[in-house]
Amino acid sequence: MLKAIVFDFNGVILNDEPLHFAAMRDTVADFGIHLTREAYWEKYLPFDDTQCLESICRDHSFPLSVKEREEALSRKSHYYQDLLRGGFPLLPGASHFIQAAAEHYPLALASGARREEIETTLECTDLKRYFLAVVAAEDFHLGKPHPESFLLALERLNAALNGYPIKPEECLVIEDSVAGISGARAAGMACMAVTNSYPREALAAANRIINSLDEVRVDSLQDLFGGSE
Repeated sequence: MLKAIVFDFNGVILNDEPLHFAAMRDTVADFGIHLTREAYWEKYLPFDDTQCLESICRDHSFPLSVKEREEALSRKSHYYQDLLRGGFPLLPGASHFIQAAAEHYPLALASGARREEIETTLECTDLKRYFLAVVAAEDFHLGKPHPESFLLALERLNAALNGYPIKPEECLVIEDSVAGISGARAAGMACMAVTNSYPREALAAANRIINSLDEVRVDSLQDLFGGSE
């Protein structure tokens, strides 16, 4: 039985993956590295900023000192914030779906984005009140496809609810990436994937694949768990 929903952030709620790419592209360009859109989407998209930066530099045989890494991450954050000044591009159906889902289930968020980025977006779009738990990049060590972020989100959700603990197999994760699906399944959770970042065939490991949250009715989610509430 479905009892809770865990959302990814980038590519599920906020359509800012192109902004993250542009900010990281400009950041590593300072090291003489040319990052293509194709390479970013194929290899680096699921990573948090630190993992992404380190992986790109490692793949281009550019050793980073601790100081260089911290300065680069700071530059990337500034570039991203500058790009966001045009507004917060929510994905189609995200806001309405979150509001509808919160009427039936407790919601959590598990993302590799920095907490400041998540909190700012949720506050400015009036969505923060719908999430009982938020797990950001600063909160865990092992990124997706490792299940750590999802399990931590459930742990915090259960602490917030302070009732009979919800089990992983009673959770639905909403993801947009291959690594996110793998992490959700490794956590023992069902996964619904939206084709915002990857083609449908790449998301085949999900329990359900959708084109947009616009097309999903909240009362249909229980079907993924083999019955009604």
